[in-house]
Amino acid sequence: MKKLTTSLLMLTSLLSLTSAHAVPNVGVGFDQGFGVSAEFDNINLFAGNDGFSADYLLKQGSLGRNLPFNWYVGAGAFIGSDDGYGVRAPLGLKSSFAKNWNVYAHLSPELDFDQDNHGNTNNNVHFGMSGALGVRYAF
Repeated sequence: MKKLTTSLLMLTSLLSLTSAHAVPNVGVGFDQGFGVSAEFDNINLFAGNDGFSADYLLKQGSLGRNLPFNWYVGAGAFIGSDDGYGVRAPLGLKSSFAKNWNVYAHLSPELDFDQDNHGNTNNNVHFGMSGALGVRYAF
């Protein structure tokens, strides 16, 4: 329960940083398991059956005039349902495929800090790679 409360506070604080004029993009995808994805300006949020993640997109750009893809690089954090938490750096692509619809995919190198069942850090730091794939609708 403590982890869930912390996660919700983290997501709420990130949402409060977004502009009042931000156009929300909301959809579904696979990131921390299957779940709900949201994008507000430069902030990507995900809540899934395996945890929560939040990323700030540091840099974005187009791959070229003739290619329908935009790239992005971000920095973020995640909290998993396995008592793990960590930091990550998503590197991804997104593209619009119909009016108000876009698809995204990213790979994220990550550092995972595990905890035991009593909340004690057991000094296990793991480097890993995760991925995400999803679709969103712009309101």
